Order: sequence, then structure tokens, then C-alpha cells
Amino acid sequence: MDWLHEYDEELRAVFGDASVIITGFPEPLRTQGLAYLHQFNVFKAGSHKNYICYLLPFWLRSEYGLTSEQVRQMSLGNVLIMLYFFLQDDLMDSKEPAAAEQLPLANLLYVEFLHIYRPLFAPDSSFWSYFKRYLFEWADSVAGEASSDYFLNDRVKIAHKASPLKLCSTAVLLLSDHAFLIADSEEMLHKVLITLQMLDDYEDWEQDLAEGSYNCLLSLARCQLQEGQGPLTAGKVKDFIFTEGGLASYAETALANHSKLAEYRLKAPHLVAFHHVLVQNLQHIAAAIEAEKQLLQGGGLSYWLSSKNRNT
Repeated sequence: MDWLHEYDEELRAVFGDASVIITGFPEPLRTQGLAYLHQFNVFKAGSHKNYICYLLPFWLRSEYGLTSEQVRQMSLGNVLIMLYFFLQDDLMDSKEPAAAEQLPLANLLYVEFLHIYRPLFAPDSSFWSYFKRYLFEWADSVAGEASSDYFLNDRVKIAHKASPLKLCSTAVLLLSDHAFLIADSEEMLHKVLITLQMLDDYEDWEQDLAEGSYNCLLSLARCQLQEGQGPLTAGKVKDFIFTEGGLASYAETALANHSKLAEYRLKAPHLVAFHHVLVQNLQHIAAAIEAEKQLLQGGGLSYWLSSKNRNT
């Protein structure tokens, strides 16, 4: 099942539409907005690939009978609201005075998102109640992240950092008269978003440790440190990952998330396939670390021979 390349042509159209919209912004917001969009364009080398944001409406289309134009508009709305919330994150994280110059761009993106969704739902539609709740979840999550340990104490709030993503799945289910599946879709997305954050946090743990940012892997490492060992350091985290096998238990959490996806009634095989790739990535990383450790324990000669074979 190809959850990605099956939609290449449609995704190119979505990013083309987003570019047209942002081109209509006044300068310097036009230039800033196009540059920011470029950073997340899946077809640009070196860009940030937020696949679930772009593709979730397409993954649900065949199962719930929406038209190609409807899901294309929803994907476009997702791209615009994604850029809006990423700008919010940038503003909260940045200590540079110039960061405030991004506020006008963020507000224009937000208005364009509303322009797409307003025609789909009447003012009294339950969609707008979900919209309010998802934004409340996002605000509560980002406001409490610095003082709370979500990974250990309230894991769903890790997913709530991306709660606005649920707008499109809820929209799909409302438009297709499947509102009774919204709770299931929310729970499925929570599991996927937690695993996605876990994988990102493995890749970013050194930067997050240096900057003092919250990180799921660092939370687990800190929890397993014995009392009296002092504050977390890069050396201690590396010991946790490479010596103590800490990444294996981390990957098991992602695997447990995957096993729970089968419990829900939402038909989303592409979403499940996407999550399986995330879980496999963590498992492969953990297995590679363990294999490297076994070679080291086997002695210098066997390790040297194995390294030489890998490099030839």
C-alpha cells in the first residue's frame, strides 16, 4: 500500500494552490510566506516532510466517499493552518525581536484557512465546536509543556500539540454522515501523533537537551536515572541509548500504540500503514544500536572486520 506516491500529482496541485494564495499577499509578506512554504514543500530537497498533514484527507477519501475537489481543498487548508501554527511555535521559541514580524503573515494564513472551511459548514454546524475544542487542546498543551512531563504523566497532551490536524478528519466524517466515528478518529490520530513526536524527539534530542526543550526520549532517560546522578547530560543520554538499551523500551511504546489502532472502527488503512513505517523506523534504529553493541562486546577484531565489510 503506497500511502505517499499514490498522491504525488494531487499534492503538487495542493502546493501549487498554496503558492498562488500566498503570492496574493502584500510584500514583504508574499516573499516571507513563499519562503516559509518552500521549507515544508514535500517536493523540495531538504524540506520538512509533514506527510500526515498533507495526506490525511486523501487517505480518507476512498473510504468515506468525498470528491477529489473536497479533499484537495482540505489538504490545502491543512497546509495553510500548518504554516500558521508552525509560525506560532517559532514565535514562542524565538527570543529575537524580529520574530514578531511573522505575526502579520500568520494571520493572513489563518484567514485563508477559514476561507476554505467556512463554505463547507454552516455557522451552527458542530464542526465549529470541534474547531474550538481542538484549538483549546493545542493552547493547553503548548502552555503547559515546559512545566509538565507529558510523556510520563499525560501522554495524550503530546498529541494535542497537533490537535488542529484533527479538523480535516472530523470534517470528512461530518460531510460523509459518519459523525459517530469522530471519537475513534481522534484516538487513532492521538496514537499516531505520539509516535511521530517520539521519532522526531529521537532525532532532535541533542538539540533539545542543549536548548532545554521538552523531549520524550529525554523524559524517559531522566526518569531512569538513579537519584544522586545529577542533571541530565549528553553523555548520560548516550549511555542510556547505546549502553543501557533505552531505545528498545522507547520503541516498544510505539509498537504498543500500533497494536491499539486495530481497536478502532475508523477505516484508514493508509494511516495505519504510515504509522507502521514510523514504528519500524524506531525498531530498526534500536536493533542497529543493539547489534553494534554486540559487536563491540565481541572484541575489537570482529568489530573492525564488520565495520570494514559495511564500508566496502
